[in-house]
Amino acid sequence: MNTPALLIGLGAAVLLLLAGYLAGLWRGLRERARLRGAAGQQAAILQHWKSELDDGGALKSTIEQVLAPLVERERLSLDLARVGSAGERRDLSPLLEQVASVGNFGSVLLSNEDGLVVACAGEAADFDAMAAATARLTGVADQFAARRGGALAVVIRDAAGSTTLCRLFTAQGQRMALTATSDDTRLAVVALDPALAKIESALAAPVQVGG
Repeated sequence: MNTPALLIGLGAAVLLLLAGYLAGLWRGLRERARLRGAAGQQAAILQHWKSELDDGGALKSTIEQVLAPLVERERLSLDLARVGSAGERRDLSPLLEQVASVGNFGSVLLSNEDGLVVACAGEAADFDAMAAATARLTGVADQFAARRGGALAVVIRDAAGSTTLCRLFTAQGQRMALTATSDDTRLAVVALDPALAKIESALAAPVQVGG
């Protein structure tokens, strides 16, 4: 091989090596730029949450709003579980008055499956009409849930913003309904459950006959 050809071959090899080096250097620069960008984004996110935590107001307010319904539900459950027990069936109305007071309910009604008032407390336009409507409502609810063991509760929210909660249960072999009305739109379907044990005990107590 003559000298010019040798020099040309060496030059081509050097150029190839240089091109590979430059390509690797370029890829390295791009990767470092990408990593710097990702690190910058993460730093910005961390700074955002740090400022939120340092400020304490907005984040705390958001957390309180999210947890408020759960806190209220637990408070109501604990308060209703503490209502006094009724020793006799004639004490049912005072017991319902406690439930209405503790739960801040506008009215509380205990009715049977025939749509008759067993006991009531609070204010309602017509408890007899309310009991009859409850019987019709629970009958329809049972039809919807017949294949799943029957209905346990019905919640109705009307256009005026009032909530009616009807909790169904069985006592002494008879289907009963405990119905409460409230202006609280956060009223949970299980809100009346803690009071059921006291009401069932009262229904099972003997009726005292005056002498």
